[in-house]
Amino acid sequence: MTENTSRRRFLKAAAATGALAGLNATVLAQGQNEEVILLGGYTQGWQGYRLPGGASASGTANPTLTLQEGTTYTLMWQNGDGVGHNFAIQDSQGNNLQVLEPLTVQADTFSQINQTSEDQNVTLDITGGNVTGVSNGTGGNMTGGNATGGQQTTQSLVAKTQILSEEGAVQAVRFTATPEMAQYICIVHPNTMVGDIEVQSGGGSGNMTGSM
Repeated sequence: MTENTSRRRFLKAAAATGALAGLNATVLAQGQNEEVILLGGYTQGWQGYRLPGGASASGTANPTLTLQEGTTYTLMWQNGDGVGHNFAIQDSQGNNLQVLEPLTVQADTFSQINQTSEDQNVTLDITGGNVTGVSNGTGGNMTGGNATGGQQTTQSLVAKTQILSEEGAVQAVRFTATPEMAQYICIVHPNTMVGDIEVQSGGGSGNMTGSM
């Protein structure tokens, strides 16, 4: 499968984006300064579609995620090959960190965001753990490191997501970047679906910690 073909498959369910045109800065979530990351899940590796801070993705395999400490991120990934995958964030010792808040999201929402350019600004509507849609961002220009997330309790956080096997289905999690984060990984395919995480200091205040 070529890079262009795989990206077209992600975009085939996309909605109109005229309302999103002309916006600038990074993605917002739930009306706060949260960034969105988009990945494609393939057995041969994670494919980057939207990276933190407006970094260029261009379908990069297992791209490094450069995060700001304390910044809250909503990460969505779409199953691209119909093989079972899941998602976890690990420390440098390979421990799964209990930092992920699972969210429910539809494939058309993923596709709608994936149509926007890397410097466009949209707002995710999140209610009760469900990403219910995408609307115009109302905030001003934003840069990484100014984000603040909602208050999550450790009881609502998981160390790894459930396995997702349906091709085209989307899984989403929300987390706050902490210094111990070293890599993201599919536990089912740990040798091929693994990428580095670099956490830079100077972000907002986060509250999700723990490991399993």
